[in-house]
Amino acid sequence: MAEKNSSQQAHAHEITRIPVGTELRAAILLSEKDVRIDGSFIGDIFTSGKLIIGETGHLCGNICCKNADIYGRIDGDVIIGDTLMLQGTCVFKGLLQTHKLSVESGARFNGTCKIITQEEYQKIEEEFKGSSPEKETPKETPKEPTK
Repeated sequence: MAEKNSSQQAHAHEITRIPVGTELRAAILLSEKDVRIDGSFIGDIFTSGKLIIGETGHLCGNICCKNADIYGRIDGDVIIGDTLMLQGTCVFKGLLQTHKLSVESGARFNGTCKIITQEEYQKIEEEFKGSSPEKETPKETPKEPTK
């Protein structure tokens, strides 16, 4: 039984990381786990977990996640299902829709904020998931006309 608990704990702490010095452009990140960005990410992120933008992190794009702690910079549209925490070193520019908002002294916010319900988040989340690109189906090669 101890093996099962340690296995569950290992999975509970899995996190997708984009470290300092790494830059992703025109990316789409879909994750069921937590995501931490300390580098630069240009694109869209959807995670069922928590998003953390470190002090050196910069994200430019659209975000949809359950919770987020922002220490770095964000430029874009952000949708949070539960709580967004803008830390004192944060610079936020864009449209924000969240259920709960916490702003620490020193954080800079330049944008629009709308407080949403859990039900509104669920609708937006479904739309966001639906707009993510699906795998392309192989195109059929045109057949030569018969004579």
